[in-house]
Amino acid sequence: MERISVHLNNPERRAVDKAVNVLESGGVVLVPGDTSYLLAVKIGKKSALDKLNRIKQSKKRKFYSLIFKDLSDIARYADIDNRHFNLLKRCLPGAYTFILTASREIPKIMLENRKEIGIRIPESRFLNDLVEALGEPIVVSTASNEDGEEFCDPEEDAPDWLGFVDLLVNGGYIAMDQTTIVQLSGDEYEIVREGKGDTDIF
Repeated sequence: MERISVHLNNPERRAVDKAVNVLESGGVVLVPGDTSYLLAVKIGKKSALDKLNRIKQSKKRKFYSLIFKDLSDIARYADIDNRHFNLLKRCLPGAYTFILTASREIPKIMLENRKEIGIRIPESRFLNDLVEALGEPIVVSTASNEDGEEFCDPEEDAPDWLGFVDLLVNGGYIAMDQTTIVQLSGDEYEIVREGKGDTDIF
């Protein structure tokens, strides 16, 4: 596994480009996020998604989230109406995951029977630059497995699943936190999990 450091407030271009190259080649990249470290892969790369499932220690397909740089491309990957769009506009970027019905642009390998996808725009300059350089949203999952092996400190943590990672982008220590998960369906919304994102906005 290769390691590279990055300054989160002013990301070096070489770190962004290196992560893009690994994602394009079907690799798994461990990246710093706004609430935790994240395991990231390129959308539609089956081999990378299979690696992600092995890390999460599950033979079942996992629920995936997509990270976008802004709201402009979300309608391509998820069914969203004006009410949903206005709600996302109020909350994002921020520590929220919005669950929406996936569009036909989402590869079937990423979908469970419920055909839903998580939507995120984190408050992260590095992730924003990464998505922009890649030219499409990235698939992410929290850097932990079902046994609770979390990754917070690149200098100290060495969970068993780290061997499946192709590139570690070191952004320093990031305490494991949770996003607030909001389910959107029709005219209704449901707060599925309260996390770092402020629920008073709803």
